[in-house]
Amino acid sequence: MNVLFVCTENIARSPLAAALFLGLLRGDDRHLARSAGTASYAPRRLTTREMAWAEVVAVMEEAHLNLIQGHWPDHANKVVVLGVPDYYEPDAPELRALLAPKIRALLKDLDGHDRGAE
Repeated sequence: MNVLFVCTENIARSPLAAALFLGLLRGDDRHLARSAGTASYAPRRLTTREMAWAEVVAVMEEAHLNLIQGHWPDHANKVVVLGVPDYYEPDAPELRALLAPKIRALLKDLDGHDRGAE
C-alpha cells in the first residue's frame, strides 16, 4: 500500500513517521511511504498528486483531516488520524517514542487489511 504521512511543516513529524514506517519494513517493499506538509512553505507540500498516490493518508492532527476534507473530500475516507501534536524538533526522542507505537499499530492494521483482501 502507498502510505502518505502528513503534518504541517514536513520537517519533524511526517518525515520521521515515514522513516519509522520504512524501517519497520526492513527493505520489504509491500508498502511504500512518503511524507508531505500542509503549510505553504513545507519542503514537500501536500498536493492532489500526493493524495491520489496514497491509499492511506496518516495525518498527525484532526486539523490535517479537516483540511483534507475541505480540499480533497473524495480522499477523506483514506485518512487515519495518529494524534501527534506539533512542536517537536526532528531529532527529539520524545517524538520518536510517541510515534513508534502508532506506526507499529498502523503497519499491523495495514498488514491485516492486506491479508484480508487476498
